[in-house]
Amino acid sequence: MKKTITRYLIVEQLIPVSVSFLALILILVTGRLLQLTRYLFTSPITLLDLVQIIVFVMPKLLLFALPMATLVGVLLAFVRLSSDNELIALRASGVGASQTLPAVLAVLFLTTSLSYVNTINIIPYSTQAFEHKLKSLGRVSLPTFLKDGTFIDIVPNLVFYFREVNPSDLKIQGVFVQDQRQQDVRMVIVAERAQIITPRNINQIIFKISNGIITRVPDNLKDAQAVSFKTYDLTLDLDDLFSVSAKSGGKGKRIMTMQELFEAMSDKSQKGATGYALELHQRLALPLSCLCLGLIGPPLGSLFRPRSRMTGITLGVGVFLAYYVLLSAGKGLGENGIIPAWLAMWTPNILTTALALYLWRVMHADTPSRAAMLLGRMASGARNHLRRRTHSEPEQV
Repeated sequence: MKKTITRYLIVEQLIPVSVSFLALILILVTGRLLQLTRYLFTSPITLLDLVQIIVFVMPKLLLFALPMATLVGVLLAFVRLSSDNELIALRASGVGASQTLPAVLAVLFLTTSLSYVNTINIIPYSTQAFEHKLKSLGRVSLPTFLKDGTFIDIVPNLVFYFREVNPSDLKIQGVFVQDQRQQDVRMVIVAERAQIITPRNINQIIFKISNGIITRVPDNLKDAQAVSFKTYDLTLDLDDLFSVSAKSGGKGKRIMTMQELFEAMSDKSQKGATGYALELHQRLALPLSCLCLGLIGPPLGSLFRPRSRMTGITLGVGVFLAYYVLLSAGKGLGENGIIPAWLAMWTPNILTTALALYLWRVMHADTPSRAAMLLGRMASGARNHLRRRTHSEPEQV
């Protein structure tokens, strides 16, 4: 009988997890397509090129979609079981909260394993293929990156601003360039106009700038220079313009295998060792978030009663957002060397696991926690306030 109940609980979780996963992928892909649609209409890029780009980006989307789908799917499954009083029936038949844990862990281990396979074996190669695809489309899609009236920072250590751009002949009116490629020196170029030249068989783009001024200011504020010119050639490599790894810092770290990352992190003479360490720990910590976040779903789904089930779902989404806020904050602190890389990437998982253990203890005791009761009262109060405003507005009219 216990095996039958375990299988039943697994199926009940897999269905909403799968639906949540497909819905999230659809939302993420649709958002990415809306960003890329303008490339289809403003450049010779074909629909097939866009499809290939989406396929190459998909593994990266899965890395963030799987944890949220796991949390929301497991939460929805237990909300339904609680709403239909099936959890009460299971407890009446001797199946306690702890006995539902194997079914929950089976689903969480499945999503966690899929995420690890995706992160370790697929993402480095899909990122590399995405980068190569962008490079191959570099000259074709160049006009789509030349926006007028917008600060453009797609090139590392360079910021462009163009007052007016003509995509047909690649002529620019009003040029501002901030160049920080040289250490300890800030260079600013201001000019009347520029012409973009893309030589054949050369992996370069040349900005032929006319009638402007170059200002060079060292960090020590000594020996500052201002030079006027009639023509100036600013040369950029397409590898810099369309390179994902170069843009992200730590050359090539996003296309490195786990072994290569570990070797680069262990090499003390290697520049940017912190960046390699952050990338390595992120690849290990993010997939495990499927397990850590998923463990929160059953207690939230069962502790909140049917009338307040939306409170549990809202709180679950809030936990997910808080997780990624902590992850982003930790990554920023790690990049600045304030905290170690492992602590920056693993702190969200540690805190999430602690919260899950507390909620499971409350669920096992079968008593609503103070936080759940407080949130339930707040949600009820908000709904009553909205009802009063809805009924009072017609009277005012």
